[in-house]
Amino acid sequence: MDVKEETQTTRLVAARPVSRPEEFVQAVASLSGATPIVEGMRGFLGRNDNWLVPTAEGPDLFVKRLRGDRAHAAARMDRVLAFQRLIAGRATAELRVPAFHGADAGECLLVFEYVPDSRAASDLLAAGELDVELAHRMGRVLGEVHSLPRAEDLPESADDRRANAFYALSPEDYANCSGGEVEAWALLQHDKVLVEALAALHRVSAAAPATVTHGDLRLDQFLCSGDDLYVIDWEEFRHHDPARDVGAFAGEFVHHAVARMFRELDLDTGLSPGAAHEAIVAAGDRHLSAVREHIRRFWQGYREVAEPDEGLAVRATGYIGWHFFDRLLAGAVHGARLSAVERGMAGIGRNALTTPEKFAPTIGLGEN
Repeated sequence: MDVKEETQTTRLVAARPVSRPEEFVQAVASLSGATPIVEGMRGFLGRNDNWLVPTAEGPDLFVKRLRGDRAHAAARMDRVLAFQRLIAGRATAELRVPAFHGADAGECLLVFEYVPDSRAASDLLAAGELDVELAHRMGRVLGEVHSLPRAEDLPESADDRRANAFYALSPEDYANCSGGEVEAWALLQHDKVLVEALAALHRVSAAAPATVTHGDLRLDQFLCSGDDLYVIDWEEFRHHDPARDVGAFAGEFVHHAVARMFRELDLDTGLSPGAAHEAIVAAGDRHLSAVREHIRRFWQGYREVAEPDEGLAVRATGYIGWHFFDRLLAGAVHGARLSAVERGMAGIGRNALTTPEKFAPTIGLGEN
């Protein structure tokens, strides 16, 4: 897991230069009613252009320009707008989102109120400051998201490349693979049990009761500011299996624990293979125990608000495994070979995918 700076403010970087600044100022001013000060802008790292924009009137704005090909950016814009229409004027018990000022589809711009003095939950976890009560509260928030009424105007898409991305590579994608990616794909495609587990997860997930979902839930999508907890980045908002959100959230905790275990593992080189295996298992148990209560309390909070179907916890555990392989492929882009740690992490993901019914209670999902 990437360790980010401790506060949202310290994660700011020099702003990417704005093309056509006069048009940018006009667009932001027309949406927010405030005059942006372009020379005072700062940026956030991410796949989009994200700016903290001071204004002449005082309140800061958060402005996002969606990047990527036009059709993809337009689809993500449509999903953000569908979510904003769904919650506009709706009273929510615990779900909070930054105030939305509006969008300029032509410029692919989204304008929000900036949340000052906030920290992402991923930063809190990395610093050892994400307590179990906050995890419980986050479960209640996600339960409220999954209990929202269906958004009838949400554009549906048959293209869900992220969920199906483990099955095949195009010739162009293969030609552009790093050595690490080639090894990661070999791990996936030569493992018939794993491939069938992925196919089974896709089948049961497609048949599961769909709810409103965030679609790209990570710990850095939760912002904590004082007593307020916000959920951000609704570009993948859709009707889907809620287990995907639950698994993504729990997967962040499990991935953090396992990554820390491998970083701190210091095996005696004189150990026999059997003794080394036992030492690794014992270390894994210790580190998982450090996050199990967070996941258990999250799951408790979730069930206090939502009404999960009977198989949701097991499917969510499968998505934890999916999350591990998603991270494996993302990291392999930068390496010539897979490291021993990356292969070990893949093994954990495989266990979650192939035996989710056994893995779920181990990590705190599925308990009454």
